[in-house]
Amino acid sequence: MAELCDGRGYLLLEDCFSEASVLEARDRIYALVREEPGRTSHFYGDEVNATQARVWNLPAKGKVFRDLCADPDILSLMRPILGQDLMLSSFAANVLHPGAQAQEPHVDYPYWDLHARHRWPSTLNASFFLAVETVIPLDEFTVENGATAIVPESQSLARWPDAAEFAERSVRVCMRPGSLLMFPALLWHAGQENRSSESRAALLGSYTVKSVKPIEDWSRCIERQVAEEYSEEMQQLLGLHYPYPAVMDRLPARSSEGARSKQSILSQGADLEREAVR
Repeated sequence: MAELCDGRGYLLLEDCFSEASVLEARDRIYALVREEPGRTSHFYGDEVNATQARVWNLPAKGKVFRDLCADPDILSLMRPILGQDLMLSSFAANVLHPGAQAQEPHVDYPYWDLHARHRWPSTLNASFFLAVETVIPLDEFTVENGATAIVPESQSLARWPDAAEFAERSVRVCMRPGSLLMFPALLWHAGQENRSSESRAALLGSYTVKSVKPIEDWSRCIERQVAEEYSEEMQQLLGLHYPYPAVMDRLPARSSEGARSKQSILSQGADLEREAVR
């Protein structure tokens, strides 16, 4: 925790995940890229980019992804920073094909629009972090194929990166498949140009405190009947048991928090079905 919050601002842990899990995830991601063409990310400016692909909503697309994003070791590192009830904001894959361009240096706090600084609270600071990011490479990250660039200690600045300062201070994170890169969302970072002849893929996770609205709307991404089969840990990560935001008129007249309300999207769907029958 000290290294992430007050030190360099990142942890690199090599060989965190089994070779079998990484290979399974890699095969599934490249298959999904073929099945879901025309997806890109918010930094490339259009819906069709032949050199870059993004695959969203991974918890619903394979148990291997649920196992990776809910890994107990990852969560144990994050809970002192984000709290016991931390939530998964997004778990997606990014694939850079040969010729993919570099991202703009950016932060995710807990979204990617801090460039519009005047729209955020004037006292925004890094006294505590709202989000922590993870990168799990499925292919080796090298300088040539676009290994992520980061600026150590920049998590304390709480501002959008300056491009010239980023170029001067940034370092490249080269790592083997199955490693884990973790950093607060305020750390300056950017994927780089893929100058190699091969694609490279990674799983990108974003975890937030429980009061932050997730990037991916799990209540609409994942069907209730399917979510009921997930582990309790996975349901908690997706916020399926957290009652807020709620229709307060439907909550008990007594203190619903004191009663530890169990209202969630898992039960709300059933309630709506009963109302429809009436």
